[in-house]
Amino acid sequence: MNYKFTLADHSALQHIYTLIDKRIEWMDKMGIQQWNVTNYWEVYPKNYYINELKNRNLYVLKRNKDEAIIGAVVIFDVDVRWKDDYDVPAYYIHNFVTDINEKGAGKFMLKCIQELAINNNKICLRLDCATSNKNLNDYYKKEGFVLVGQCIDGNYFGNKREKRFF
Repeated sequence: MNYKFTLADHSALQHIYTLIDKRIEWMDKMGIQQWNVTNYWEVYPKNYYINELKNRNLYVLKRNKDEAIIGAVVIFDVDVRWKDDYDVPAYYIHNFVTDINEKGAGKFMLKCIQELAINNNKICLRLDCATSNKNLNDYYKKEGFVLVGQCIDGNYFGNKREKRFF
């Protein structure tokens, strides 16, 4: 295993902010509309990450060889975008980010989140991504996340996706 998935600590915060900034720049360069067009830092200010760290919802992916933080995610037990779908125990994935140069990190992190979910008696993983982001929708579909609905949150229009284990 080349990576370690663990709860974040305070020392990780600046690294997470940098990952997000680089991902937003990458989205601009690639012509992908997601965080770069939804006022990301206004919707999810740095205090949001501090609070999720305190609430033990913020996780990081570290490279084993140098302990570099190459991914981060916030995981919830509930999500207002899914309020009509609390039919089964689930983890809700938010703010999923990986280093743009670390191929395979996202897939590995999804696997770790799934293992965490199963170990905590969850039936599925749920997430959303912009309806306009074809590449990300295709990626999540390839990873087993089925389209189950849509959501609107301010100027954000998202596809709700779910991956059931059982």
